[in-house]
Amino acid sequence: MKTAYLSLAPNLGVKDVDETVKFYTEVLGFNLAMSVPNGNKLQWAMVSNGGAVIMFQEQNNLIEEYPAIKGRSMSSAITFYIRMKNMNILYEKLKGTEYIAKDLHKTFYGADEFAVFDNNGNVLTITENNVEPTTVKNYDNLFLPADDYQQSVRFYSEILGLEKKFEFADAGMVAFKVGNEEPAIILKDRIKFPEARPTIWIEVEDTKAVYEQMKAKGVTFLSEPFKIRTGWSVEFADPSGNHLGFTDYKND
Repeated sequence: MKTAYLSLAPNLGVKDVDETVKFYTEVLGFNLAMSVPNGNKLQWAMVSNGGAVIMFQEQNNLIEEYPAIKGRSMSSAITFYIRMKNMNILYEKLKGTEYIAKDLHKTFYGADEFAVFDNNGNVLTITENNVEPTTVKNYDNLFLPADDYQQSVRFYSEILGLEKKFEFADAGMVAFKVGNEEPAIILKDRIKFPEARPTIWIEVEDTKAVYEQMKAKGVTFLSEPFKIRTGWSVEFADPSGNHLGFTDYKND
């Protein structure tokens, strides 16, 4: 059996967690996800934006937790490489400020990048997440019809022990998490959705682009792309009549 790494999130030792959180939220646009206070100051915090997560821990507290690092330099030649969407908006915001470590430029491998200093002197290299609009990313969610909505909710929560991810009871829809996976099992009340049937949704970069591409290949869709709370979706049937769907997380 081989080992497998599931995720990696840096935990940086910093002099002032509050000031660091302020920089990452106000300057770079991250969101404060979790924090641990110590009196009127933060001892530890985690910020996130999209799929990027960074943690910060007050240096003395970090040494208490890992005594073996006492006496070692708390700084080293580490840079962070961050892919993001709409990079130019952030660059225009920071251009000409003391935060810029390297101006926007094109690398030898064809990427547009710039670099910034955070408030602790760490270097963050920023690049655009150039993904083809028709890229297929992952499973999104599995939809199942519920003949008896309340009985089904009790079965998945109390019998199977699955945690609710969200519920829109008035709309007749509830989602259950499966372990730590992002895709969920979503139940749809047949009273509210009489045509509901088992359907697998697949996340793509741009539903409308995939729709046009697949339509040109002869795929028969059940409707035009439609707007939902999180983006755009469209459903279709495979040659055996199984229902599938494409969905994205685009606001436009």
